Amino acid sequence: MLRTVTPMTLPLEDDSRPPYLQAAEVLRAGIRTGEYAAGSRLPSARVLQARFGVSSSTVQNALRVLKQEGMVYSVLGRGSYVSSTHPGLPPAARAESSPVANDAIDEEHDPRPPYVRTADLLREEIRSGSFEPGGRLPSARELQDRFGIANSTAQNAVRVLKREGLVYAVKGKGVFIRRSARQDAPHPGEAEHSAQASFRARPRTDEELAADLAAAEQRLARAADAYTAAGVQLDALTREALRRGMPVPAAARPRSEPLAPCVGG
Repeated sequence: MLRTVTPMTLPLEDDSRPPYLQAAEVLRAGIRTGEYAAGSRLPSARVLQARFGVSSSTVQNALRVLKQEGMVYSVLGRGSYVSSTHPGLPPAARAESSPVANDAIDEEHDPRPPYVRTADLLREEIRSGSFEPGGRLPSARELQDRFGIANSTAQNAVRVLKREGLVYAVKGKGVFIRRSARQDAPHPGEAEHSAQASFRARPRTDEELAADLAAAEQRLARAADAYTAAGVQLDALTREALRRGMPVPAAARPRSEPLAPCVGG
């Protein structure tokens, strides 16, 4: 059972450290005093944002510090939990087992690929406002550390959000949340339809427009390559069908072949 916590606005005037280190120190003290018991779930990033009056990235950086210290760990789809084995915890707390062990096993029963589950979590955070519109999405490395996933899984999850039009990439700067993403965020199963509908009417900043133009150009190039490859394959299959005397639709006949197979001479 968590105690009632008084909101605290960071940064503190008498502390010269960055806000994320101050937030990490407050959480660290809460863990050591038993405010957050071993095995218990920490408040969500959104709750901590409101408590400290800081951005989502500040909260994530604070949690990353505690993860590196071994004081907390993340369970994909569940949140961040207090480690039950960290030497900085009271002996009684270290003796308790983590109640989320079974929850972690439950994740293994989800048949969907990890990148899909990760994309779902990020999409929900975008929808709920945990990420500020126009703000930077955590990097693939940061997502890797946060969720305990492979870097490729993190990149594939971000790729899903890009296809849905919720985020965009700026070369050399990172991936950013679209200013209209909170309203556009689709629910699972609605992603493709919603993304296409919102893409046409969405207001864009200059950077978003530049990213959309680059992405559209890349999609067109891939589509052209796919069209050419499909045409080559269709021509080869049609020629084989003509050699065998099989009927083929006129539209499928290769341009380099006569409209009907040659007979005799």
